[in-house]
Amino acid sequence: MTIGVDYSYVKNLLSQGNYRRAYDTLNNFSERDAEWFYLRGITAMNLGFYEEGEDYIKRAKFMEPNNRIYSSAFDQYINRRNDYNQRADYYNRSRTNLGNPGCCGGNCCDTCCTLWCADSMCECCGGDLISCC
Repeated sequence: MTIGVDYSYVKNLLSQGNYRRAYDTLNNFSERDAEWFYLRGITAMNLGFYEEGEDYIKRAKFMEPNNRIYSSAFDQYINRRNDYNQRADYYNRSRTNLGNPGCCGGNCCDTCCTLWCADSMCECCGGDLISCC
C-alpha cells in the first residue's frame, strides 16, 4: 500500500451504502494503487457493473498477491459467478430436456422467471430473496 493515500472517506461512504458517491469519489484520486482498484471494484459490483468490478478486483489481487482481502474478494466473486452460471445452465437444460415452455408449463412462467431472476441477482450481491432455492 502506498503511504499518503487516504481512503477513509470512500470507506465511510461504502459503510453507509453510498456506492455511487464512493465510485465517483474514486475518480478524484490521481494515484491508483492496489487499494484503489479494490475499492473501485467493490463499488462497481455494488452498482451492478459486475465485469468492471471483476476486472478491478483482479487487478488489485495481482498487484498485491499476498493481500488476503483482495484474494478473498476475488475468489468470492468468482465462486458466486460460477454458482450462478451453473444454476442458469441447469435451469435452461431442464427446460429444454423436458420440452417444458416454462417452469409452470406456461401458466405462470413470467412470474416464476421474474422471481428466479431477481433471486439470482440478489444472491450474486450476497443477499437471498427466496431462501428455499
